[in-house]
Amino acid sequence: MSLELLSISRRCGDQQVLDSVSIHVRAGDCYGLIGHNGAGKTSALRVALGLTRPDSGAVHVDGFDARAHPREARARLGALIETPGFHGHLDARANLALLARLQGFAPAAAGSETERVLGLVGLGEVGYKRVRDFSQGMRQRLGIAQALLGSPAHVLLDEPTNGLDPEGTAEVRALLARLVRIDGVSVLISSHRLDEVAGLCNRIGVMRQGKLVVEAETSALLALSPARLVLATDDDARAARVLAELGVRTTPLAAGGLALELGSRSPGEVARCVVGAGLELARLGADVPALEEIYLRYARGERGLTQTPAATSTGSAGKPRHRSPPRPLARVLRYELARTFAGWKMPALLASPALVAAASIALERGRATAEAARVARGELASTTALTGFSSVASALGTSLPLLALIGAGLASQAIAGELGRGTLRNVLLRPATRAEVVLGKFLAGTAATLGAYLVLLLVVLSASAAAFGFGDLVEILPNGQEFPLVSAAELRPELVRALLAPLPALLAFFALGFLAGSCTRSATGGLGLAIGALFGLDLARAAARGLGFEGWLLSAYLPSPLGDTSYTAYFADRAQGISNAVFEYGSSWAGVPRDCAYPLLWAALCIGLSVLLLGRRSVP
Repeated sequence: MSLELLSISRRCGDQQVLDSVSIHVRAGDCYGLIGHNGAGKTSALRVALGLTRPDSGAVHVDGFDARAHPREARARLGALIETPGFHGHLDARANLALLARLQGFAPAAAGSETERVLGLVGLGEVGYKRVRDFSQGMRQRLGIAQALLGSPAHVLLDEPTNGLDPEGTAEVRALLARLVRIDGVSVLISSHRLDEVAGLCNRIGVMRQGKLVVEAETSALLALSPARLVLATDDDARAARVLAELGVRTTPLAAGGLALELGSRSPGEVARCVVGAGLELARLGADVPALEEIYLRYARGERGLTQTPAATSTGSAGKPRHRSPPRPLARVLRYELARTFAGWKMPALLASPALVAAASIALERGRATAEAARVARGELASTTALTGFSSVASALGTSLPLLALIGAGLASQAIAGELGRGTLRNVLLRPATRAEVVLGKFLAGTAATLGAYLVLLLVVLSASAAAFGFGDLVEILPNGQEFPLVSAAELRPELVRALLAPLPALLAFFALGFLAGSCTRSATGGLGLAIGALFGLDLARAAARGLGFEGWLLSAYLPSPLGDTSYTAYFADRAQGISNAVFEYGSSWAGVPRDCAYPLLWAALCIGLSVLLLGRRSVP
């Protein structure tokens, strides 16, 4: 089994980022992909991982076409690409446990797997620390740890020693060597330094300007000349004079030391000569060529550096058993809920509309008490005794716009927020399709918003019942006599609809915020676009009303200070005894009430566009 990139090409604007690149990482390989910054190494890894769509070509993972079977491909791959992204307010264990559950581990197994990979990268003692307090080197180790979750068959690491001190670099190299030698994992490492991978990798591919210029065994690539060595002593100038007498040509190196051309002499003779002259021998070993030298040798077509033929796809023959865990949508839903409610801030924010509603009812109670007192003193001829029905309508009219705003803002962060933090990449590397990621996130956010609405209703109903009760609507005269206006029996069915009517509109506002977050690349950009869309739709109602299509706009179905046409406003009029109140959008469309059908159409359109956008987006 192997990882294969087959004739991958990708263009960004006028730049050809990848030009018919074919890479074959065999089972058990430690493959070094080297090249200068901008050569296309990271782009090739992104295509292999499904983070970027190629213009042409294919990726096969253990015989599975990654485009046709993305979950199976992701289940076999682990990766660290560039700067690792994590939720900074969570500790290392919590971050990894979230990803392990998304990977398909049960709760107890996720904890064990988290401890295993933390131990592998040397973070077992600091797993309790919040990631925001980690150094760059610790973050890099944590990034390698998340790449090893689930013991993938192929691990792709982009500059894995970035930010590590020499000791950490040595530990990572030892870990990778063990993964290849003992665990049988194939490892693909990208680096801009040949000397970093020469002693670790058995095969090396060299990229330049988007092309794979050579792919060869490491031993063949480094076989410059058996007689070319590097020597370092405590006095290189004197060593050069001593070796000149031996007939060995030397060339000073910019980084210190001498490059030797031995001719007929052996390395042993050189060592004995240097030590015999009283010089301290610091180093005597093979010279690792620079990338430029590899490029030039390939251009000259030297023997042993011809391009390896493109890997032949194994197709569907000999596929291993399926590794992708079941229920991907449920896994994404669980991840998103756990991520959203990991802390007190989000529950507090979602509870704020209920607090606003409770405050509104308290104010209504105070005003009702004051007006009843004025009637009793003869200052007013009469007053309408408030009921729980009008209290509910007033509280919903105050709190629903806030809940819609919070829901849309929360939705805007599902994609844009994770993209800005670099954590979306970790999600997309797990065994789930992009459509499943979008739908899972949408369902989780919808559940959170509807949960907030349920809390709002419980507060509104209980507070209204305690403050006013749900009795008949009556007019109170100065002598205390009550004149009936509307019976409670008439209002109860309309109350039920008033409680259910906002649900489609809230769902649509959440979907609109989700789409806004799918269009941007930063948390602030997503939030700003979502808020702008909400207020823009509300402001557009004035023009739409004159043209006769106000009913197509979402803001027509939730309370608004810019002309309230929602069912909540209609119910408020009915609860106050206005007998000729009319709900403007009470007709049906395709057999479904318009205040339900139109918002649901908006929601479906926004989610469909979000799936399309994320499906085609390159994720950094």
